[in-house]
Amino acid sequence: MTPNLAFLACPTRSPLPKIAAMAVLLASVSRAEIVNFDLDALPIQTGLFTSQTTPYDEQGLRLSSSTGGISLIGSSNNSFCGTMAYIPYLLGSTSITMQLFSPTGRRFTVKSATIHPYSSGASATIPFIGGWGGNLYSQSHATGTALAGVTVNFNSNFQRVGNLTWQMTYSGGVYNRFQISSIVVEFDGEMTTPAAITVAEAAGVATVPIHLDSPRSTDTTVTWEVTAETATPPADFAFPGGSSAGTITIPAGQTMAFVDVPIVNDTTNESPETFRVSFTAPSAGVLFPGSAGIINAVVTIASDDGVTTFPNWMAAHGLTSTAASADADPNGDGISNIECWLFRLNPAGPNPPAWLARRAVMHGGSADPGLRFVVPTPLPSDVRIVFSQSTDLGTWTEQTRRTGFALGSLWTGSGSARVIESSGSSGRTITLRASVPTSARPRVFLRNTYEHVSGGGAS
Repeated sequence: MTPNLAFLACPTRSPLPKIAAMAVLLASVSRAEIVNFDLDALPIQTGLFTSQTTPYDEQGLRLSSSTGGISLIGSSNNSFCGTMAYIPYLLGSTSITMQLFSPTGRRFTVKSATIHPYSSGASATIPFIGGWGGNLYSQSHATGTALAGVTVNFNSNFQRVGNLTWQMTYSGGVYNRFQISSIVVEFDGEMTTPAAITVAEAAGVATVPIHLDSPRSTDTTVTWEVTAETATPPADFAFPGGSSAGTITIPAGQTMAFVDVPIVNDTTNESPETFRVSFTAPSAGVLFPGSAGIINAVVTIASDDGVTTFPNWMAAHGLTSTAASADADPNGDGISNIECWLFRLNPAGPNPPAWLARRAVMHGGSADPGLRFVVPTPLPSDVRIVFSQSTDLGTWTEQTRRTGFALGSLWTGSGSARVIESSGSSGRTITLRASVPTSARPRVFLRNTYEHVSGGGAS
């Protein structure tokens, strides 16, 4: 079996920056989950009218009305604001209520609204009501007299509401008429953490992530606490920064932060032990799944002290059956179990971002290229390493192999003389040089694969 490939051009990556007990990962999404409900899906020509029946859905929000629809206006004359705006159909002598909400029941924060008078010089006051769970919060805003209108903001009562309503009132035979061209809301975010994490004792740190489903427009804070279970401080782990609790911040525009808990790498042969990292009290506008008040990550410390074989290594990490096979990848990080055993990575939980530096990387440049990697000591004796070479990525020719690192174990095959090894404080450095170290050669690709060897043969 060939559970892992590492190519000549395999890049290296730098570790994530650490901030005290926390490191922050830049989000892959650049904008927060903000919706500008401005009916931009229905553009109309300047000076014309059109209409839309209600309820009307756009960008995850629904506009409903006590009327049968809304008018869309886009005129630049002195009766309209000159930008896309909407007003409800009039019902003769009945006040008209409009409501904006999520059809799926998501809560949101009302950020702002851009409001205009119905005609120049005639200011109107709009009463807005936000509601959630039977609680209602009111706030009124004036349009001013200029058709250009004003953009108004809402107070903290309008954070995490389930709906926003406003009314065009009918009083004394006259409608309190106005135009609205935009309402901006931000949906609640959801914050999660893995329920279970396994970390190797030799890793030195357990990295526990806290994740937002979408980046926010403002910083998000959350409280964390580390609690001992079967693992106890200071024998098995240490509190981050010397404190068992604290807060971390996910900056605006980003989606993840980490609590890093130092792990004690001792020499005692132990069974797996656990501690818990809990998260509570997220910022306004952020929820835990199911509106829970707390979420937990249970961290298991897997001790590999005294372990000398691949099966025992898997057992130390709590892996059995097919999850413990050589080519399995139970944590889905792209690193097979046998490679984790060789490089002392974590087969069951997250690995530090610097793990790529331990894998094969290009060495020597274009004149004399080679594939190089560093194997931590002590070196296992039940792993076979195979180097192969290709010029087209289709046909691979084995160059050399070595089974284990016991005394007398040697590189064999036609390329054995091109293997260079050296030992240092970080482990054993192994390099395979390309077969034709000349600028005139065709392009060359190198790879290395790993196999578990048991009873004299690869599994």
